[in-house]
Amino acid sequence: MSKIKKKSRKKNSNKKYIFLFVVTIIIMLALLFVILRFIKPNTQSGKIFPMLNNDNNSTQENTEESEDEEIKRLNEPTRIKRYIGIFFENIDDGNYQAAYDKLNNEFKKTYFPTVDDFAQYARKNFRKSTTGVVYKNIERLGNNKTGNMYVLWLIIDDLLQPKKTEEQEEQTQYTNFVLIEYDYNNYELSFSVVD
Repeated sequence: MSKIKKKSRKKNSNKKYIFLFVVTIIIMLALLFVILRFIKPNTQSGKIFPMLNNDNNSTQENTEESEDEEIKRLNEPTRIKRYIGIFFENIDDGNYQAAYDKLNNEFKKTYFPTVDDFAQYARKNFRKSTTGVVYKNIERLGNNKTGNMYVLWLIIDDLLQPKKTEEQEEQTQYTNFVLIEYDYNNYELSFSVVD
């Protein structure tokens, strides 16, 4: 009789362990989902499943309209960060032409005469699956006649690296971006190029 009770207790104990294991897996998956949402901002549904869009022209117009409306609702610092985010999203998606088109013409002539030159630089310095951008400072210069100019100090770093000490943080190299906004969603940018 005691053997039956031991087997019964063992089965109950095993069920508890299985239940705890399943709950732990669910929690870990939820945490992973939350982390991934912070790493890569939301994308438009048409961008994720382009083959489901039967009418590409109307979908593209609606996406542009909704993106313009979204950008107009953002406050100034968030809007500027969004522009930089779009730039990095294009690079991450391999859409180098779209990112290249947002660069200042003089900047392109000086550093990246062709989109291939830019793509090579971006793959080396910006396109890593675990790259994250930390905004250290944003300053607004200029006026409405010349366009609003923003200078941004960014740290472009690997998110999976251990947290830096104060000394390492002080030695971190910033990437400076200069962004000129002429109107909502009408801007150009340049950045400090590292050899």
